[in-house]
Amino acid sequence: MVEDPRIQQMLDVLLDSRLTPEEVCSTCPELLPQVRERWRRLRLVQDEVDALFPPQSEEFATIPREQFDSKALPQVSGYELVTILGRGGMGIVFRARHLRLNRVVALKMALSGAYAAPNERQRFQREAEAVAGLRHANIVQIYDVGDFEGQPYFTMELIEGGSLAQKLEGAPQSIRGSAALVATLAEAVQAAHENGIIHRDLKPANILLTTDGSPKITDFGVARRLEDETRLTLSGIAVGTPSYMAPEQASGELLAVVPAVDIYALGAILYELLTGRPPFKAETAAETIQQVISQDPISPSRLNAKLPRELETICLKCLHKESRQRYLSAGALAKDLHSFLLGEAIMARPESLLARLARRIRRRPAFFSTVAIFILVTSTFLVGGIWMLSDRWAAEKVAAAERVKIESDVDELLREAVRLLKKSSVGESRSALEMAKVRLGALDSLDLHQRINQLNLELDLIRRVEAIRLVEVISGKGKINFASSDEKYRTLFQEAGFGQLHESTANIAERVKGSNIRETLVAALDDWAACTENLARRRWLLEVAMLADPAPTDWCVQARRPATWDSKATLTEVLAIAPVDKQSVGLLLALEKRLHAVGGDSFKFLKRIQLAMPNDFYANERLATAIADREEKPQESYRYFQAALAIQPEIAALYNNFGMALHKDGRFEESQDYLMKALEIEPNSYGFHYNTSYNLAALHRFQESLTHVEFCLRNGPDTALLELLRGKCLEAQGKISETISAYQRATRLDPNLSVAHYALRVTFMNLGRMEESRKAWAKQLELDPPDHGSWYGYAEFCLYLGQKEEYQIARKALLAKFGSDTDPYIAERTARACMLLPSSKEELGQAIALADRAAAADRSIHQGAYPAFQFVKGLAEYRQGRFDQAIAIMRGTASRVPAPSPRFVLAMALYRTGQLPEARKALAQAIVSFDWRANQIRHYDAWIFHNLRREAESLILPNLPEFLEGKYQPQHNDERLAYSGICQFTNRSFALARLYSDVFAADSKIAEDIHIDHRFRAACAAA
Repeated sequence: MVEDPRIQQMLDVLLDSRLTPEEVCSTCPELLPQVRERWRRLRLVQDEVDALFPPQSEEFATIPREQFDSKALPQVSGYELVTILGRGGMGIVFRARHLRLNRVVALKMALSGAYAAPNERQRFQREAEAVAGLRHANIVQIYDVGDFEGQPYFTMELIEGGSLAQKLEGAPQSIRGSAALVATLAEAVQAAHENGIIHRDLKPANILLTTDGSPKITDFGVARRLEDETRLTLSGIAVGTPSYMAPEQASGELLAVVPAVDIYALGAILYELLTGRPPFKAETAAETIQQVISQDPISPSRLNAKLPRELETICLKCLHKESRQRYLSAGALAKDLHSFLLGEAIMARPESLLARLARRIRRRPAFFSTVAIFILVTSTFLVGGIWMLSDRWAAEKVAAAERVKIESDVDELLREAVRLLKKSSVGESRSALEMAKVRLGALDSLDLHQRINQLNLELDLIRRVEAIRLVEVISGKGKINFASSDEKYRTLFQEAGFGQLHESTANIAERVKGSNIRETLVAALDDWAACTENLARRRWLLEVAMLADPAPTDWCVQARRPATWDSKATLTEVLAIAPVDKQSVGLLLALEKRLHAVGGDSFKFLKRIQLAMPNDFYANERLATAIADREEKPQESYRYFQAALAIQPEIAALYNNFGMALHKDGRFEESQDYLMKALEIEPNSYGFHYNTSYNLAALHRFQESLTHVEFCLRNGPDTALLELLRGKCLEAQGKISETISAYQRATRLDPNLSVAHYALRVTFMNLGRMEESRKAWAKQLELDPPDHGSWYGYAEFCLYLGQKEEYQIARKALLAKFGSDTDPYIAERTARACMLLPSSKEELGQAIALADRAAAADRSIHQGAYPAFQFVKGLAEYRQGRFDQAIAIMRGTASRVPAPSPRFVLAMALYRTGQLPEARKALAQAIVSFDWRANQIRHYDAWIFHNLRREAESLILPNLPEFLEGKYQPQHNDERLAYSGICQFTNRSFALARLYSDVFAADSKIAEDIHIDHRFRAACAAA
């Protein structure tokens, strides 16, 4: 049925006036039902247009715009707003910094704020919810959602490369680049669809580009969920033109919340990338919508003659008027685009003539009735003619044409790979090379195969150079094995055909200049020069680098002089005047590495490099590693690690190093995430497995840790540290025998690893195997370790075990090694250990000198340790027989030592001066202040307490042997309490219970002493 032309005229009147359909149809009421239906559909479209192009309401106009003036930005809690990035009809976007994470973000705030209508808030909230649920590399990520003084806001990642619309500016883009970009967008859209989100407003303005050109989809303000059957009135954000709306969107079919509308928009974007203009664009929005609904797009090949037929087919399939004829999913579109890029057959087929005619007939039935008659008459003649001319082409001509096409495609891909390689876009170059390999297939072309092999060699050379430069990252310790790097560079350059030390520097430089990776090789030469200690080799390397440098400056000439590299002072001067913003980062970092190697402070220079080159991978990586290794708290390194990862997100070693920095900061859970990411990229790395096992042990996930340890044992050298870690994991699982074996193996593999010796002897102690523990300790000391920590406690332990002869040997060794030490802490510990028993005059004199040295330490500097320093001074006075001085010290500053030791010395000094009652009372106070059970001896100081207790008991309690035999009972409470220590230690529960019974009987108030829980001790003894 042909539509009455008057209907369109009446609709135009309705659009241009405030009349009703009834008023417009007053002269032709028979048309009123059709006009009403068409008007209803147009109003639905108008609602959608108003959502996309909202009028400015009077109420909104009253909101003071200066509230967001760039000179007076809002103060949002937790964020620092830096500047305004842009405004929309509904929202405003700020550049902001998250204060706690020190992360730069984009903060989007609802502009109408407290004036916002419910539907505005609903749209704003929906945008945040839609994106927050999506996790894809090509979708802008939401970080946080909040509310500021009635104005809802959310924060998202900041993309600073501009939009695709800004990049296009009406100019067609490269064919392959366009296909690759839309394929990437289609994969992101597919991820959104799989999460139930339809964007509905895809267009170049909503595609943001990172600094390296990667696209990210943004602005989900009109997005809908697939299951959402409600219709929201949109308002506020000016999101673009209808040029990218699907016909069903434009015609108002329930606003078309289906994936097909996004697929259409992707086709429209592809069309614009290929031709420089969208498929439909008229002078007004209404005219554009009419074109979208009623017209077919101009074939893009008419606007771009170089366009391949396959890509045109893909584009037009996306732009099909009928949604069911488009791709079934965005994923299917992405797959077809990838097939095109690889030179493979695509799934889409050009729309057949019959299908195109059928669609146009449905749109204009009267016109095509006439055309059909003509086609029927002429088709008879056409079919006969086609039959006569079919299939006359020779098979060899088809094959030859296909070969030319393949060779042309591969040549273009290889040229693109070389171009990208010279720009240091290694990842993109590698992708282009892989596509060239696939496209070439088994085709016999010597030239193309040679070019592919050359590119393979150069890419592999880059990989090997990076592996050498990143040795320090992999180690996780910030230390460079210069000898290893020197040898690796020598082997690499020789195998790559760049010569050896004896060859002419000019010849080698010419080979470097002729390479596609010239800048990489020059940086490698500079880095090699920083690693080698061979002076002749360094001079040779610096000369080759100078000759091969693509843009040497006067400063470069000065910096590469061999004399500069040999002097810390000269290096410091040269780096101080370095124009870092104009130099190769490879040379700058090589000089920094050399300064660090000769003992200079290169840290400030690293910061200068990073500040000048914030987008350089190595500048950020090296600074991050230096901070993590240098600082006690490595938090400042995090942002540089993150920057390096943003530049090269596939470097496994960087994830490993970031993880170890987090581990150092005690953030073990976060560390584990980064360490596992490193293993995902390089699952067979010995170092990554070791670091992961180390972190898992810190998380007390010992079984998992052991799994990684066992991987290291199967695939790498068995080291002392590895055996130590294995022992810790086994110990946590209660496998004591295997634990001891692991610790013993660790001490054999590295006899100087003191922590392994410590773990072994503590394990024996915890098992009650004290003599085995002592022997293990003695075996370590046979190696004569230079540090005091290895010796600390051994003499006390021997005396505690009753081995006085071993104690005396250890005392002699301590005085020989540390008798002249000026460190007050070492002096105090050594003097105390050497005065636990009376000694020769010579040894006592050395110990007293150490005690005096400790006691003379500056109290303001050593406030916490000062009482301990005074205690050892008092002990020295006692050993010299100066009992009154010892009493004064033990009652003075030394009394603040939180241990029974000062009271034991006080008790003995009182006894020596004839003050027996006071001595017994001091001894009793010392005894009741500590738990003397043998299973409670868990630290070095406890051995000292026990040694002093035994000496004091033997001196002050003359009836001790008889008491232990049950032949003597104490006569008063101080004596009874003094005997309680030996009862506890020897597990004489019955005797201890009787002592407390007599104590409470003699003085019931003692049971109420809040400072000492006598009742608990008595109950334990009775039990």
